[in-house]
Amino acid sequence: MYSQEVLAAKAALAASDAKNALILSIVGLCCFGFILGILAYRKANEALETIDTYGVAQEKRGLATAAKVLGILDIVFWVFALLARIALR
Repeated sequence: MYSQEVLAAKAALAASDAKNALILSIVGLCCFGFILGILAYRKANEALETIDTYGVAQEKRGLATAAKVLGILDIVFWVFALLARIALR
């Protein structure tokens, strides 16, 4: 259905999005968790959608899923930190 050039480009895009999402989510655990968590979650979703739509880069699915989970944890930890800061005032 798709040409080999399109599939290769989409595979590279999915791999790049998954890697970038994981980097954003790991950095988000240390700082700027809310912002980087949202960015990581969106990038991971883009990677997973590309993987599902085009059926390429299946080996990067785990990387994208891990980035998605860490992105959610970034946001949750940020919310807990904010609530703790408000409670300790």
